Amino acid sequence: MPQSCLFVGQGRSRESPQLVSRKRHGRCRTGKIRDGKMLAWNKATWGRATAHNTLRDVTTGIIAGTKVATEMGWRVVEAVTEGDKVLTFDGGLQTVISVRRDLISADPNVTPMAHWPLDVPADALGNREAMRLLPAQSILVESDTAEDVLGDPFALIPAASLDGFRGISRPLPGGEIEIVHLEFAQDEIVFANLGALFLCKRSASVLSDMLNETAQSPYQTLSAEEADVLVGFLEVEDEGRRAPARPATHMMVVAA
Repeated sequence: MPQSCLFVGQGRSRESPQLVSRKRHGRCRTGKIRDGKMLAWNKATWGRATAHNTLRDVTTGIIAGTKVATEMGWRVVEAVTEGDKVLTFDGGLQTVISVRRDLISADPNVTPMAHWPLDVPADALGNREAMRLLPAQSILVESDTAEDVLGDPFALIPAASLDGFRGISRPLPGGEIEIVHLEFAQDEIVFANLGALFLCKRSASVLSDMLNETAQSPYQTLSAEEADVLVGFLEVEDEGRRAPARPATHMMVVAA
């Protein structure tokens, strides 16, 4: 089990920066896909889902098309169902106990830019493939400065804080977006897009967040202000890596 701390990562694999999401929703029946449309469980029948929510309403979760690591290999998150085993960062293979799906409207005319998803280029955060993030998702980043100042190189920050960093942007959204929420017996971090990590929180953790109570999750996220400072450190570190190396200084020792 990971220790409860502001920065996470002690005792863990450091394969790559990882992505996590901060909030989760309650458990419900799993949805299905048919003819490119999502079907949602409605009491005793499957019915076609409608996008009642907007990007204002659903700001966390894993966007459909994102691949997660399962016992059967990499699968798009919308193909994961209740009872599947998913590879987690701290707990190995864990069973999914609930899946929730939200089909949301991404109409930019009714959604402020602050709620738009972020497009992340390949390799920007250790991810081998491009991906999209909801702004309130927390992600795990690595920083030498964080290690020097706070004693741990890994920190959880809201994805929104990365707008403009390493080519990450908020393009104009449109249409509908399917969001998938995976739930386990406890909060877990899952591998996604071959190098990123998402935090899947239990319903109880979400309820604690809503009631402003102290969550039992060991995974804590920096505030927006703290995250902005950390991203500034990351930018400085990137500049340092891009700076040309100084020529070596050669010294000649002349015998007396």
